[in-house]
Amino acid sequence: MKKLQFSTLSLALFTLSAQATPWMDTQDNYLRQSLQTLSHAGLISGPVNTYPLMWKNIAKDLAKVPNRRYNEEVTFALAHVRKALNVNESDKTAGIKLKANSEEMGIQSFGETYSEKASVTLFSEFQNDIFAGRSEVHYRKLHDGSTEQELTYDNSYLAALLGNWVLSVDQLSTWWGPGQQSALLQSNNARPLPSVRLSRHSWDAIDLPVLNWLGPWSFTTFIGLGEHQSPVSQTRYWGSRFNFRPAAAWELGVSRVSQWGGQGKNNGFGDWWDMVINKDQASSNSDQRAALDLSYHFHLLNQPLTAYVELADDDNAEDLPDNPLVLAGVRSYWGNSSGIHTVNMEYSDTYIDCPDSVVKGDCAYQGQLYPQGYTRYGRVIGSGYGKDARVLSAGYHYQTYDGISWSGHLYLANYYDTAGNSDQSWQAKAEHRRPFFNGLLSLQLRYLEKSPLLPQGADEVAAATTWEYRF
Repeated sequence: MKKLQFSTLSLALFTLSAQATPWMDTQDNYLRQSLQTLSHAGLISGPVNTYPLMWKNIAKDLAKVPNRRYNEEVTFALAHVRKALNVNESDKTAGIKLKANSEEMGIQSFGETYSEKASVTLFSEFQNDIFAGRSEVHYRKLHDGSTEQELTYDNSYLAALLGNWVLSVDQLSTWWGPGQQSALLQSNNARPLPSVRLSRHSWDAIDLPVLNWLGPWSFTTFIGLGEHQSPVSQTRYWGSRFNFRPAAAWELGVSRVSQWGGQGKNNGFGDWWDMVINKDQASSNSDQRAALDLSYHFHLLNQPLTAYVELADDDNAEDLPDNPLVLAGVRSYWGNSSGIHTVNMEYSDTYIDCPDSVVKGDCAYQGQLYPQGYTRYGRVIGSGYGKDARVLSAGYHYQTYDGISWSGHLYLANYYDTAGNSDQSWQAKAEHRRPFFNGLLSLQLRYLEKSPLLPQGADEVAAATTWEYRF
């Protein structure tokens, strides 16, 4: 094996998106790939399928990594995540991000989001032993017909570290589940909800009989507020996720998100509690969704593979889902002295029957009480493909030791109407990332064939770019 040499500047730029925060966010898919590689190799002990993901646990595991020789892809992943951790340990940081986008994004996956024509973002963040915070202000030029605000504060938060818990007031993107291209319940497809969030800081196992079989585990719960101009304005959202790793090869997650209350509905504590314990069926004061997910690490012919599946119940019923939304896929990685490759294949199905429905479809993410459905500013909070879609996708990432990265994604989608007819379309997306003028530059090129996700009159070919500089 050749000795790996890393430029300090290149690695610092390579990990710009690692923030001085208690957690890792949903903006850097390349860092996520390195983290998943370490998880498969057994060097990360806890669950890694819930974002934001706490840095404290990553730091503890990296400090325990034996000082011995690893294969090249694991060596690279260790260096990448360790550098990101070092960047995150800064007490204060600030920066600017410039973004431009020629057309609306059709399908959004884990990573940088593009929901406006252009934006200028200023941010400043800090952390100490008790508090952490980030102020992020976006001034945006919107696409025609958008009902969103030009001035937003997405990714801002104020957090307090209370023992083994983190309490925050935030507007952070979340990603729940092992999906690489999409997630059924919580993804970064829609802009984040203003929320109050409580999350377990350390994923250490419980050293008690019976409970210790869970292994390392994480838990997060939030209460969020919907938009003002939706048909039922200021709809409340409550969600929670329990993620655990009973063995090195297995990771499991249980998630639940409910819409409840809002203007003209019952918004008291008792109404919220009835919804939490599922006692409000008679009063019909909530639309509830739940999901189960599982990932399994193994080797086949000496090739590392991770197989994963997520099942989501979207019919607001009390029983186990008999016709769930489905997401399933497989991921692998390999490398040599010049770079690391990761690849995955994934299938998603949100075309389902709902109770009392005459025809199939037109019900996923719709619910019974809220005309806007499970959306924020018209984008589904769950799957980036929306409802009534069956999508086969493939993703590829290539990361080099000098901070230059490439990725490509292909999506073949079938979208169904209420008569059961389908239109097939496909999207291709390529991205290149590299150091540029002491910052980090991302370039993206997309092709989206005509589909329900493409606005009327929009060009099928689109380009986007982001440049971030920190000081």
